[in-house]
Amino acid sequence: MFGLPAWLLIVPVLAFLIFVHELGHFVSAKLFRIKVIEFGFGFPPRIFGVTYRGTTYSINLIPLGGFVRMVGEEDPTHPESFARQSIPKRLVVLAAGSFMNFVLPVVIFTVLLMLPHDALVGGSVMVSAVAPGSPAQQAGLRGGDLILAVDGEPVMTPAELVADIRGKRGRPVDLNLRRASSVMGLSQSPELAAFETVSLTPRVSPPRLRVVEQVTDPARQVSLSDARRYDPNLDVGDTLTQGAMGVTIGLVNPKFGRTTEPAWTAVPNAVGTIWSVLSLTWNAVSEGVATRSNPGISGPVGIARATGEIVEQLGVSWIFQLAAVLSVSLGIVNLLPIPALDGGRIMFVLIEWIRGGKRISPQREGLIHLVGFAVLIGLILIITYSDIMRIINGESFLR
Repeated sequence: MFGLPAWLLIVPVLAFLIFVHELGHFVSAKLFRIKVIEFGFGFPPRIFGVTYRGTTYSINLIPLGGFVRMVGEEDPTHPESFARQSIPKRLVVLAAGSFMNFVLPVVIFTVLLMLPHDALVGGSVMVSAVAPGSPAQQAGLRGGDLILAVDGEPVMTPAELVADIRGKRGRPVDLNLRRASSVMGLSQSPELAAFETVSLTPRVSPPRLRVVEQVTDPARQVSLSDARRYDPNLDVGDTLTQGAMGVTIGLVNPKFGRTTEPAWTAVPNAVGTIWSVLSLTWNAVSEGVATRSNPGISGPVGIARATGEIVEQLGVSWIFQLAAVLSVSLGIVNLLPIPALDGGRIMFVLIEWIRGGKRISPQREGLIHLVGFAVLIGLILIITYSDIMRIINGESFLR
């Protein structure tokens, strides 16, 4: 695009997302008649500004940011100050930014679903590999099996199968399979396919087995030969991770069609998509905490690199999906109870409510936010260093 690197697209994307976030704070503050001194796009120094009804609307030099500056954010002496408002009003203003970041992806995905687009209309879920000792192995599943239905409900995509199994962990389920016969070497011939139903119980907490040469503790270890039948990339010292059933799956014989959706189905489907993103994020973070590894968190450098990879591999149109996912992430991060973030300020308001309206002194709160900001910057620098090393090592950010 105009000869510019694809990763530069992250600049307008982040600028727009942060603008939407700050717009939530601004609109809610105005609704509660809180005096807003400045609504700024970008970080100073200021390039341009105009004052209207007591509020300065400014455009600043550094585009990766934005801010809403209100009167008396910690000092309640001014009659129109933020700090003078009731606890519910302050909570609404502080949470409004993240709320907008959750609403925006729903709007994006709804519009994309309502526009003509290619959609999966059919396909089959194939078992690629079976983990040793897993419920799938005990039930007799084999590589090449096609999973047609779960408890009689048809599944056409891996996502559908994962969603069905996730809701039935700890309970027996019936899988309808199509198995290809190996007679006369015609292993994939549909004419020789056999249909079968097997039962298994998906695990609530799948084990994490360490790959070793010789197994001494089967509850915690797996042999290298068994592990590589499930994942050929594993080596001694690695950890074999598996899901509730203990299978890796893929989509075969996919069928796509051009389609559009009406608003009354596009909106709930958009909400479902966002919920899936949240679920995947939670699972990744939980796994990262359990394994003490990076669950895929990236800083500005990593996000920019991932943007470039998405545009180069999938096309510019995918930038809208990326913006939606980043908006969800921005909303979640800002609600974390970390000083200097919206969630940290919400935490102070809740402490005030618990203490029966007794505030923490503005000086002490300001100091805590300053320390939190310094820690946050330190974490960003560490993550950025990790991102740079991944780029140097030639690792992809899309995995």
